[in-house]
Amino acid sequence: MLEVDDRVAKAWRTASVKLKQEIGDLMNKQIATIIDQKEEKDIIQFLNELRQQMLEKGLTPEILDDILKDES
Repeated sequence: MLEVDDRVAKAWRTASVKLKQEIGDLMNKQIATIIDQKEEKDIIQFLNELRQQMLEKGLTPEILDDILKDES
C-alpha cells in the first residue's frame, strides 16, 4: 500500500484495469531499481569498510596478491 494525495487516490479508483496494470508494472520496476541500488550501495560500503579494516591490520593489496600467487 502506498500513501498518495487525494487527487491521485481518486484518479486511481476511477482508472481502468489496464491502466492500473500498466502503472503497477512501472511502479514495480522503479521500486525494484531503487531497492537494487540501495543494496548495491550497501555492498559497496561494506567492501570499502572491509578494505579499510584490512589496511589497518596491515593487509595491503600487494600482500594479498602475494598470498594469492602462493595459493596458485
